[in-house]
Amino acid sequence: MGEHRVALVGAGRIARLHANNVAAHVSRLRLVAIADPAPGVASALAAEFGGAAVEDWRELLERGDIDALLLCSPSPLHPEQIAAAAEAGKHVFCEKPIAADVAAADRAVAAAEAVGIVLQVGYNRRFDRSFAALREAVAGGRVGSPVIVRVTARDPEPPPRSYLEHTPGLLVDTTSHDLDLVRFVTGAEIVEVSARAASLVSEEARELGLVDTAVTTLVLDSGALGTIDNCWRSSYGYDQRLEVHGTTGMVEARNEAQNATVVADAAGFHAPTLPYFFLERYAPAFVRELEAFADALDGAPVAVTGRDGRQALAAALAAMRSAEEGRVVRLDEV
Repeated sequence: MGEHRVALVGAGRIARLHANNVAAHVSRLRLVAIADPAPGVASALAAEFGGAAVEDWRELLERGDIDALLLCSPSPLHPEQIAAAAEAGKHVFCEKPIAADVAAADRAVAAAEAVGIVLQVGYNRRFDRSFAALREAVAGGRVGSPVIVRVTARDPEPPPRSYLEHTPGLLVDTTSHDLDLVRFVTGAEIVEVSARAASLVSEEARELGLVDTAVTTLVLDSGALGTIDNCWRSSYGYDQRLEVHGTTGMVEARNEAQNATVVADAAGFHAPTLPYFFLERYAPAFVRELEAFADALDGAPVAVTGRDGRQALAAALAAMRSAEEGRVVRLDEV
């Protein structure tokens, strides 16, 4: 197991998280460069975490001291960047979603497969200890054959307007994580999606024509059914729950509180609050996904493949079409 030299493409919030994790936790990866077209942004991040700063990501492809790219750029740019990295022989860790449409995702996956580079997609919740343990219980047959899968994912507050103006929407931003989790914990493919969505909790989202609340139902190729509920406002914290009901039992991953203490007094029993948001709740999972990427660079199987990213995107786009057209949508339609 050697050291792998990586470069960040993008220098926003998620890039900063990965830069910090590489520096503090993932010793097999070394950050050597950062690219971002916004003046001064890459330089500011490089001053904190090291590496060269450039504005054009294409400059990274020409460098012999870069083994892999960590794509934290806008999703419409991902397919071009994956294909260019593949042509240059650079491996890729790509934040979700892998693309803005399925055809572009297919082209990106094909480009990576044609030359045999590692392509891992950033569905970090697969690396959460509770969700991973739930998957092991299902895979080990402890609940029999999955019959119903239920996912609840609610954010503490809506994204700021600056984010809303560029987001692909709730069903791609948020629900795609949960669609990937359903595939991950069941080992089955999603074949049919039905979604209802509304603007109920964010005035800014409503003004921009975006939905902030959704309920999505699924049919899997195994025959099992799934339901996902999402909302961009949860007054009690970041609500993340997952359950699989099977023919011989049930397994659930409950919310993780800030700590395990319970205070009791005359008013009742009081539990700690939930983690505020995804950076707090999934901090260990973000580290583990980069460790898994390092493993893949050392020859291990890729934990979240380009095809996994493609399938989650297809399901999310099917959910968007279902919500817009008021009908059930099969994945092969998108």
